[in-house]
Amino acid sequence: MKADQLHFYICKNFENLTAFSPRKFQQETIYKILNHQDILLRAPTGSGKTETAIAPFLFAKLLNFDFPNKLIYVVPLRTLANSLRERAKALVERWSKVYQPTRRLVITLQTGENPEDPRFEGDIVFCTIDQMLSSFLNIPYSVGRGSANVNAGAIFASYLVFDELHLLDPNRSFTTLIKVLQQVKGISPFLLMSATLTDELADQIIKEIYDGTD
Repeated sequence: MKADQLHFYICKNFENLTAFSPRKFQQETIYKILNHQDILLRAPTGSGKTETAIAPFLFAKLLNFDFPNKLIYVVPLRTLANSLRERAKALVERWSKVYQPTRRLVITLQTGENPEDPRFEGDIVFCTIDQMLSSFLNIPYSVGRGSANVNAGAIFASYLVFDELHLLDPNRSFTTLIKVLQQVKGISPFLLMSATLTDELADQIIKEIYDGTD
């Protein structure tokens, strides 16, 4: 699909998904994700980052694009995972009324408080950073040691979204996340999102992921 056709498609279907026209940053982010470009997105709270993150996953399915069949949406807090899952359900329900997919998408939650999808089997999985990192490191909390590689494989085969990046512990989960992204770059498309990252920290993140430097 040509660039101008894809941009038109994104605008049209973003309105079908959300009832709003996409902002420029939303249109550009969705376009780049569909083209397997990794993105670090900084946008204010309430500007529609969640919709921006979910849209390319839904659009790719409709277009039969070469794109991962699973979305893993990672957040720092359990309460945030719960609320975002409900927003995603509403979006997918609206989308399904317009396009009537052949199979209903399964949206799951995997947190310490609600471990309903320990093997990351849902189509869209909302989880906390500790659940995601432990799975990547082959020490998932909720499955046996013999099945640990299943979760790590799921991460490599998924479109990965990391929301509220600025809330991660800089000395623990944030450092480990950078190591994960160094491993998955070029394999799994990923979207990093924050409302408050400074230019300095954003530049540091990009350098560490792509240059492998600390």
